[in-house]
Amino acid sequence: MNHPNTRVKPTIGPIKDLENHVEGFKQVREAHRRELIDDYLELISDLIHEFGEVRQVDMAARLGVSQPTVAKMLKRLAAAGLIQQIPYRGVFLTQEGESLAQQSRERHAIVEE
Repeated sequence: MNHPNTRVKPTIGPIKDLENHVEGFKQVREAHRRELIDDYLELISDLIHEFGEVRQVDMAARLGVSQPTVAKMLKRLAAAGLIQQIPYRGVFLTQEGESLAQQSRERHAIVEE
């Protein structure tokens, strides 16, 4: 039993094989980025099929994030050629974006079965 005034110092030593450690974090970040892209593309596709258009405000509400967060991701998706943003009209998927949304939807269906 530890005395309340006794602190245990964590053992911190050199990271073994730093390159593998760094590579592991890169892979996790890339997987998370890919998940976000899939979520956005699938949501855009769903909203287009349901309402015929997609607005940032609707996406923000569905994702539980702020509109600036959505705007930042939409810029990335547009730069990657996955969406088109048309002023005063909304967000639309490119052919590649729709293809990726469909692939994501199929993966989710497999996982949910």
